[in-house]
Amino acid sequence: MKNFLLILLAIILLIPFGALGFIFACIRQRPLGPYFGRIAQSLNQFGNAVCGPIFNQWMITSDGYPFGNIDEGSSSVLGKNKRLGTLTPSGKWLDRLLNLIDEDHSIDSIEENP
Repeated sequence: MKNFLLILLAIILLIPFGALGFIFACIRQRPLGPYFGRIAQSLNQFGNAVCGPIFNQWMITSDGYPFGNIDEGSSSVLGKNKRLGTLTPSGKWLDRLLNLIDEDHSIDSIEENP
């Protein structure tokens, strides 16, 4: 129950402080590229932790490298499964979508020792 309450508190605090921090950084911080990169990586890891159970069902075959490690981004896991050939059609679709934004995104995102 304690961890659930901590999640709720984090979400409640993230809404006002996250928005304020983001606006502040966009106004005051230069260059913005590294700042956006850190946020993207953080969200990638957050998504892997939160969506791990459903991604394991939808994105990879039963013998694939699992999602869910809080220290690894979901893009890294997607890349490992692409390399292993264990992506499902949903996983392949997400990989193609990411490649539209950043060519070879999942392969380039692989973290060998998360």
